[in-house]
Amino acid sequence: MAMRHYRPEPTRWWIRHVPAHWPGASGLWTHLAERSLGSAGAGAVPRVEAPAVSDVVYLPPVDSENEAAAKAVAGQLRSASVPVVRQRRPGAPGGDDEDDVLDLAMTLIEGRAAALDGLETECESAVWPLIPGLTTNSETWQEGLDRLAAAGLRTVVPMVIQLKPAERRKLADFTDDEGYHALFHGPAPSERAFCRAATQRGLLTIPRRPNVTGTPRAEFCRRAATELLVVADLWLRLGRPEAAGQNLLRAARWAEQFEHDLRAVVREGNLEILHWLDANARQVVSDLAADRPSELRRELEIEYGGDA
Repeated sequence: MAMRHYRPEPTRWWIRHVPAHWPGASGLWTHLAERSLGSAGAGAVPRVEAPAVSDVVYLPPVDSENEAAAKAVAGQLRSASVPVVRQRRPGAPGGDDEDDVLDLAMTLIEGRAAALDGLETECESAVWPLIPGLTTNSETWQEGLDRLAAAGLRTVVPMVIQLKPAERRKLADFTDDEGYHALFHGPAPSERAFCRAATQRGLLTIPRRPNVTGTPRAEFCRRAATELLVVADLWLRLGRPEAAGQNLLRAARWAEQFEHDLRAVVREGNLEILHWLDANARQVVSDLAADRPSELRRELEIEYGGDA
């Protein structure tokens, strides 16, 4: 299976690999790796050979005739210890993994937030595409988030969609004159405002990074890298100093590939000899090594989205 490769980021659902050829679902859906609208693809679900991947593989939604094959691909990858984010739409057959993601694009674009009432899904997470004039009304947020929380979802992630001119023209068919103006001339949607609304309902807005099987040493380095990436993302979203945010991103990249026992380095009091860790990054890693929540992350989360 040929793959396209991405740098894992919390805003792109930690995706590392995406099949180069995949029969995406018809209609409109959210492409998690591209932060764009996905489109239908030709052909069948590709066969899985011995995977040459070791991190998160993203399988976009498919139509019903390809659902069984997509589920089989996900199962084969997971059997090879490859984490998978499989995306589905409301009404699709039940999920089989906590990392499956529910895509709300078509439901919301068609103005059917009420369809989320009584939603039955085994997914714990959903993506809410933010499209001006269609899915950014605060009343729709309140109504939809209440229903998603009642359905048992734990995480609802907003995603501003990068729209092409032709996509805007297509989406104009789903809205009125006011929505048309917002779609073509309105301000960019606010992920922060959505996060505040979700946090008020006890929902998380940062997707969990799927686990990768490895040694305890490697698993801790991955945890540290993940935490540093989340902290860096929140730091930069809040407009804090750019240089410090880039330092956190650099520390995350180094932590991901660190070949020694990072927890032992903390225990022995030698974090300062690691040149790629500044004071903020050292604080984050020290908190993780002590099995306590990151104080810096908590501070940034409260500033960004509020305190549930």
